[in-house]
Amino acid sequence: MKATTIFPLTIFATLLFSCATVHDRLQTGTIVRDCTGTYLRVGENEDYLICNAEILEAKKDGEKVSLVFDYTKECKERDGKIMCMMYHENKGMIRVKSVK
Repeated sequence: MKATTIFPLTIFATLLFSCATVHDRLQTGTIVRDCTGTYLRVGENEDYLICNAEILEAKKDGEKVSLVFDYTKECKERDGKIMCMMYHENKGMIRVKSVK
């Protein structure tokens, strides 16, 4: 291989591996509760469903919080629970690691 080919490939590989997935995220938002669950609202009506909402039992609806969390694709805590038939649009599900 030519040096002109190896150099761009090396840079691409370095960038690819340096962009590893960031798991822990710190976000400040507002607690929103309704019959469908507990959500973290950030920005303009961007709600994220909190899977392990019991960690926020002491927090009131409308209270500002800073959370460290991971995005998740499944909420085992909600499996088998009966929720209301209301629809609450959300941007995804999160699992809270800590409250700051």
